[in-house]
Amino acid sequence: MPEIIFVPTSHVARESLENVRNIVSKEKPDCIALELDVNRYHALKAEESERAGTIGMIKAFGLFTFLIFWVMKKLQNYFGGKTGILPGSEMLRGVEIAEEMGIPYAFIDQPIEETFMGIKEVPFSEKLGLIWMLIKAVFGVFCPFGKKVEIDLNRLPTKKLIEHAMRQFRKELPNFYKVLVEDRNRHMASNLKILGKEFQKIVCVVGAGHEDGMRALLGQ
Repeated sequence: MPEIIFVPTSHVARESLENVRNIVSKEKPDCIALELDVNRYHALKAEESERAGTIGMIKAFGLFTFLIFWVMKKLQNYFGGKTGILPGSEMLRGVEIAEEMGIPYAFIDQPIEETFMGIKEVPFSEKLGLIWMLIKAVFGVFCPFGKKVEIDLNRLPTKKLIEHAMRQFRKELPNFYKVLVEDRNRHMASNLKILGKEFQKIVCVVGAGHEDGMRALLGQ
């Protein structure tokens, strides 16, 4: 295996944008791996026809799966509005830095359509639970960490806080945890192994909740 340097991020934190540039500049990797797939990358780069996209998603995955996606997107945008950072900007920054420095980059996440298909199979009761949890989070009446915690949205949460949040997520919504975390961890770790056959040093930019699971799969 090559040397893999993880850059754990928060998708709306200004600190994450800075960390990506600082670590790439310091490490000078042979490749930058990003928690993106091609369709998500293009969706971040350009606003497509939202109406056409909405109708297509509802037809393909069902109204309830689309509703879950919509609420999750609105929640990310809500927090992004508080920091002035478009959710996913750190991934786009990774592509920009790679192009500036002439470093190859790779999208390692599974196609978002596969994730939607997984969500579609989640039990209805758990889907209701997630939607209710997300709605309460928007209005500040739900804390996934078990107690009120002051969080600076511009900074990456502490590792202890991230670990606790992921344990709670797995406990309360096990099927969603499998679809959104475990399945994608396996896909991304597999792609890193493939990249490792070509590159000796890889900087891997992923959401902080994926880092520990991917390290375990890679034997780090």
